[in-house]
Amino acid sequence: MLPQTYATLDDLIERYGREEIAGTSTDRNAPRGTLDTARVTRILADATSTMDSYLQRRYVVPVRPVPAVLTRVCCQLARFDLANGSSNVPSEQIRAGQQAAMAWLRDVVAGKATLDAVAVVDQSDDWSRYQSRPQFHSRGGSIL
Repeated sequence: MLPQTYATLDDLIERYGREEIAGTSTDRNAPRGTLDTARVTRILADATSTMDSYLQRRYVVPVRPVPAVLTRVCCQLARFDLANGSSNVPSEQIRAGQQAAMAWLRDVVAGKATLDAVAVVDQSDDWSRYQSRPQFHSRGGSIL
């Protein structure tokens, strides 16, 4: 059974081209243009897992249906991991995409960015609670 991911191989190819994905998904001994679909699937699952580790603080994961922003972020993270191989070094463009994706995930956790998804309802006793202070009165009985 294939893992549920926020992006697919087709999403990666649509965004970055078959040549780039083929070039970063296989080792140097593979015929040109060959896709290592098992490696791509594993990396997409890793990217989804990373995303869920952030998203679960605010949303029920996996997020369904998948918003376009999650597909984009998953592709950015996977592209970086694909390009970061044994002798591969990600370009500045790929590195910037990965950094932007991680910054957006941190913004989601901080509440600066949101999703149209089911929010987590925390019912634990660990959350801070508001308690009003007693009112202070002057000698004449009026509120200061």
